[in-house]
Amino acid sequence: MNLSLFIAKRYFFSKSKASFISLISRISMISVGIEVMALILILSVFNGLEDFQKGLFKTFDPDLRILSAEQQRVQLNASQLASIRAIPGIAFINPVLEDQGLIRFDQKQLVVRFKGVDSLFLAANRLKKQVVEGEYFLGDSTQAFAFVGIGVFLNMGMSFENTVEPIQAWYPDHNRLRRFSLNENTIRSQTFFPSAVLEVEQNFDNQTVIVPLTWMEALVGSEGMRSAYEIVLKDDVKDTQVKEQISQILGRNYTVQTRDEQHALLLKAIKIEKLFVFLIMAFVMGIASFTLFYSLSLLVIEKRKDLRSLMAMGISPKQLLRSFLYLGLIISFSGAIVGMLLGFVLAWAQQQFGIVPLGIPNALIDAYPIQMHAMDFVWTAVAVIIITFIASIFPARKAVQMTFEIK
Repeated sequence: MNLSLFIAKRYFFSKSKASFISLISRISMISVGIEVMALILILSVFNGLEDFQKGLFKTFDPDLRILSAEQQRVQLNASQLASIRAIPGIAFINPVLEDQGLIRFDQKQLVVRFKGVDSLFLAANRLKKQVVEGEYFLGDSTQAFAFVGIGVFLNMGMSFENTVEPIQAWYPDHNRLRRFSLNENTIRSQTFFPSAVLEVEQNFDNQTVIVPLTWMEALVGSEGMRSAYEIVLKDDVKDTQVKEQISQILGRNYTVQTRDEQHALLLKAIKIEKLFVFLIMAFVMGIASFTLFYSLSLLVIEKRKDLRSLMAMGISPKQLLRSFLYLGLIISFSGAIVGMLLGFVLAWAQQQFGIVPLGIPNALIDAYPIQMHAMDFVWTAVAVIIITFIASIFPARKAVQMTFEIK
């Protein structure tokens, strides 16, 4: 066995004559363990929130989204659409036309986000599981029905029993407004009846109305133009591979986004917040390592006679230095291993039983989501090694100086 490691293990497992030194050593182990446990739990919660957001996006966002790189509207010709449909793994291509408009009903009005979709949207069964009331159909431009977010439905006081008075939708003609041509045609108007109520997430529920594509074209006055083309992939198909093939077909004038890229800012914010939490907790762990620093320093003072004996037996300065560095690592890693085990057990319990509730009324989940990643344990172990090594340097060098009288 390595002599330095053997000495470190002997000092760690042997009882100190000074009970105060033993107490500080135990406190340093416990403090490291608590910090490691807290760090594992916090990182697992951030992982859970990220996975929850991705799962939530999956309910209403497509696998891929084709946009114009320069304009608000996009229009693909028949040849381009045929080439895209020929790509293996593509199940549906849904053209959509989106814009904001005003709805009025029963002396109430609200600005909403209209999304015009065609029959393939229904064929793909998109948002069908999110229908909480009503029937899953849209009609056409002559007799339009719409899927309405539950927030819009309740705020406007809509009802399925009202089959006489439709909901009015208004949209400004931007070309006429730019020319200051104000007349009865400046504002376009359409009507619809609600056919289903959707419950997805708060922002979606409070502003989204899904209508037939032809109805939306008539309201916006943009026939043939689309806001985007949404692509639904078959199961077990990698979106990045299909994205590359579509990009080669369309060229640089179009942007193809994966589901994560459609919400890149939000997911990036979660990752940055997770990084800063990790750094803050590592800093707190560094402060907690002061107990390790004092524990090793007092141990050096207590073991002066033993160190002299080791010197007489021929131990070198490097071996003695490594002995106290190993001792610091053993003390901290003992606490770190216990902390990781406790963190794993508590995270598993939260994942299985939802012990800690979220505390938000009418939330989509009742308890904090948890998702453990192996790399979080690895990076936590790396942080413990670095912080422990730094905290052990001075006591180790002090031991060498006191023993060999090196200044």
